[in-house]
Amino acid sequence: MKYPSNIKNNVSKRILALIHWIKPDSFVIDVGTDHAYLPIALIDRKITRNILAIDNNIKPLAKARHNIHKAGYADFIELRINDGLSNISFAGDEIIVIAGMGGVLISKILAEAKSRFQQNQVLILQPNWTWYELRKWLAENGFQIEQEQVIKEQNKFYSQLLVKYTGKKYTITDTEAFCGININLDINYGLDSDSLKRETDTVLTIYLEYLLRLKHLAERKSRSIVLYHKVRQNIESLLLNLSEK
Repeated sequence: MKYPSNIKNNVSKRILALIHWIKPDSFVIDVGTDHAYLPIALIDRKITRNILAIDNNIKPLAKARHNIHKAGYADFIELRINDGLSNISFAGDEIIVIAGMGGVLISKILAEAKSRFQQNQVLILQPNWTWYELRKWLAENGFQIEQEQVIKEQNKFYSQLLVKYTGKKYTITDTEAFCGININLDINYGLDSDSLKRETDTVLTIYLEYLLRLKHLAERKSRSIVLYHKVRQNIESLLLNLSEK
C-alpha cells in the first residue's frame, strides 16, 4: 500500500526528538497518544506506516481519530482504547513510545507489561516529571538506559531515554538518577538544516542550562532531604567539567 500524499504538519521539538530515534519501517506502539500527533508526524515523514496508537481516555482518542481521518492516514494507524500496555503481546521488534506523563506512571505501565517483553525490547520514554524515580526503577528492573537526550522547548526541559529491556538489574547513583546517564551531546532533535540555522542553543549549552535548573532544584530539596546535598555537589562538579570543554 502506498503512503498518502505528504501534508504540512508543524510538530514540536519533543515529537521531532522521538521521531529521530525511531528506525524506518518499525512497528510503533504509541502509549498515551492523546491527539495522535506523533503517529501523524511519523506518516508525514514516511518513517513508518505501521502504528498502534493507544489512549485510556475516550475524548482524546476521538480527537485523534478526527486528526487521523483529516490527514488521510486511517489505513496506517490503528486506534485502541486501552489501559497502558495491558493485554498486548510483543514480538520483540516493536518500538514502544511512552511520552507526556510522569515517570512513576510510566514505571507502572512497564511493570504491568514486563513479563511479556522480549529480550532487547526497545522503548523510548519521555517523562514530564518524577524522572529520578523512573531511572531508579528502570535500573532495578533490568531496563538498560542506552542513551538520553535533553530537549528544551518553550523554556522547559524534558529528558528522553532510549531503553532496552535486558532483565539484568544494575545500580545507578542518586546523581545519575537525578541528572541522567549516557547523555548524548551530539544530536540535534532531528531538525532539518533550515531549522538548525535558526537554532541559537547548542546541545551542550542546553545541557548546561538544564543542569543549572537541576542544581537549583537539588538546593531546594536538600533542605529537607539529605541525599540532595550530595547530588548538588556532584552537579557543581559536572558543570565545572563541562564548562571547560
